[in-house]
Amino acid sequence: MSGRSHSIQSIAVIGAGIIGLCCAIELADRGLRVSVYDKSWPPRGASWAAAGMLAPAFEAASTPGTHPKLFELCDRSAQFWPSWSAALEDRTGLSSGYQAGPSLAVAIESEQASNLAAIERAMHGHRQAPERCAGTVSSIDPAISDMVKTALILPSDGQVDNRRTLTALVACVEAHSNITVHPVEAPLRAHGRQIDHAGHDATLVCAGWRSAKVQAGGDGSSFTLAALDPVLDNIRAYGGQMLSVAPIEGAPQLTIRCGDLYIVPKRDRIVIGATTEPGRVLQTAEADVIAELKARAAEICPKLADAETLESWAGVRPGTKDHAPILGETRVPKLFVATGHYRNGILLAPITAQIMADLIIDDKTTELAHAFSPQARLAAQV
Repeated sequence: MSGRSHSIQSIAVIGAGIIGLCCAIELADRGLRVSVYDKSWPPRGASWAAAGMLAPAFEAASTPGTHPKLFELCDRSAQFWPSWSAALEDRTGLSSGYQAGPSLAVAIESEQASNLAAIERAMHGHRQAPERCAGTVSSIDPAISDMVKTALILPSDGQVDNRRTLTALVACVEAHSNITVHPVEAPLRAHGRQIDHAGHDATLVCAGWRSAKVQAGGDGSSFTLAALDPVLDNIRAYGGQMLSVAPIEGAPQLTIRCGDLYIVPKRDRIVIGATTEPGRVLQTAEADVIAELKARAAEICPKLADAETLESWAGVRPGTKDHAPILGETRVPKLFVATGHYRNGILLAPITAQIMADLIIDDKTTELAHAFSPQARLAAQV
């Protein structure tokens, strides 16, 4: 760490997904002058396409290969969400879309049942420990098929209508006296191994997979940030496809998880997803994949077979092989990153904003935050 973060009075934030917007607001609330750069405004990237799940238990409590501190980070951020979302609503007058748990995790195959048992073991004694369903699963949510024999109630796992959240965040950013939005490509330029911060004291990159390009000179050549800090070479593309269907009588009322499938009821739609396709940079959903997702959802909730498909889409999640983000200052002084959140970008937005603001403004970190720093992540060879 450079030890000079306390001198930062202005910052460029690159990327206007939920991570970038939350960081921009937190930094601006603490007195920094913030410029947000994203050529797509209002944002319509991975944060808009997501299902909006807040799922520390299902996503991080026991998944093999995840970062050993990821569940703690997700759990902490989940605790922030009720007050954080209420504050967003108070300052904008708009819904944050937040909905507390529980979610319902179900199993129709032995591997899925083993996963539920692993979540139970990992969260034994937790203040929001999972509960086995007593009696039939349909007594919890009548929409669920009788073929589902095993289910776990997850009090810790809620959801948010992420499109409402982004709409409120955009309104907050546009009204903030310390924030200026630039709907253009980020002005990142390099002079040797130093970054020109384009009139700012520092830069925070919250953009997705390889989307922050650095201009190398006047010839139009460019390179990715990984050339400046090799830890960023660990950010990978995880393609995803999903769909939404119209609300229908007899549809599920709870968020339902089953292996890699989720069914997420919103006020005006039901989101069904999602594939996880490492290395695929997807822009268009594939009809056969969407049909398979809907058919799998109908196995669990038969009424969904009759629901009208409203929308299908594809996109890219930036992630790492241990599914944990990279948060902190790179090898280049005053060049910070907050990226690689994988399937937990919505969940981790509030705590990411706090971690980055503490570091950038006060040059402070915690043991938990340091575990996700570029230095720690490179040492662990993520």
